[in-house]
Amino acid sequence: MKIALVVYQFIKEKGGVESYVYNASRQFLDYGYDVHIFAHRFSQNQDKRLFFHYVPAITLWSPLKYWTFAVNAPKVIKKSKIAFDLIHGFTRTLYQDIYRVGGGCHWDYMMHTYPLMQSRLGKLLMCLNPRHFSLLLLEKIIFQKKCYKHITCISEQCKKELIHHYQLAPDDIDVIYNGVDIEVFTPHNRTAYRNTVRAKYAIAPDDVLLLFVGSGFKRKGLKHAINALSIIDTPQKLKLLVVGKGNVREYQRFAQKKGVSDKLVFAGACRHIHEIYAGGDIFIFPSEYDAFGTACLEAMASGLPVIVSKASGASEIITHGNDGFIISHPIDAKEIAIYLQVLLEKETREYMGSNARQKAEQYSFQANIEKTLRIYRKVVDSHS
Repeated sequence: MKIALVVYQFIKEKGGVESYVYNASRQFLDYGYDVHIFAHRFSQNQDKRLFFHYVPAITLWSPLKYWTFAVNAPKVIKKSKIAFDLIHGFTRTLYQDIYRVGGGCHWDYMMHTYPLMQSRLGKLLMCLNPRHFSLLLLEKIIFQKKCYKHITCISEQCKKELIHHYQLAPDDIDVIYNGVDIEVFTPHNRTAYRNTVRAKYAIAPDDVLLLFVGSGFKRKGLKHAINALSIIDTPQKLKLLVVGKGNVREYQRFAQKKGVSDKLVFAGACRHIHEIYAGGDIFIFPSEYDAFGTACLEAMASGLPVIVSKASGASEIITHGNDGFIISHPIDAKEIAIYLQVLLEKETREYMGSNARQKAEQYSFQANIEKTLRIYRKVVDSHS
């Protein structure tokens, strides 16, 4: 089988969809498929078994970047004159056989990211922004003109958004939850990294360490985590380690206002995130909106119980009270504090952490690829 993977950047270190495509390409190679990458940017030291195709794009202005890549990618594929069995798109382009929607609808993303979207005037102003206008228009064209044969989504939440906004047929969409490398993210990492991580960030051995992982602190719900930390009543020493990019000063001021600034540690972005999970005790993910939230699955694979918002697609794989807790939306810090209180009991924490690991094993990256290949075969067979 000849497969074309289309993504704007083929760079593993970028994380997210870029990392997913990078890892998936190697899985497909191991299955014996010919894999061609169509992208605008590539990382160096690539696997020599892959075939690379450059897609030109005008990058000086984001609306032009989106549109020129969307238009040029199908042209470059056609110009290659390669008879692909399947074209798999991971970003917005004007044609692909399978379109993987990994971020939900852009409208919903805007609604949960920008406070301006809460008023009619704000919505008008946001939609007139060239970047958002171009993305909304491009998304609308892709779905209304059906520039695909099939769609995969990373959560039921994401699928429901597409059906709601674009009246798509449910049978045209399959849900394939994100996968995690269960060999990299494992409870065994604690032996190797736990003490080192805690020493690096001045976390005492007996501190209960809460982990928050995610860039874009507002949408990821850092404010709710800090609020919960400020109201929980316990003699135990708690620390919250914040990993990711965001306005650190704003949240340091907020933590100071809440009287918990001494309990927060900002680590910035970390490349070896599996080591961070090894140092933690509880993972907290009170996201205001996330199509999935892979960090939650990584934490579960690492043996941590999780507290996750219902507004995150990752909540769909969690059994409430068994391998994690699901908090309601809109998010109430008091509810987070209640579940944190339960998890301060070490035996409960370890029991739920063990269950979380077992659940994560059902969502390994290998399982994700096998489900993806089943969709490949279904699409190829139905159009042969």
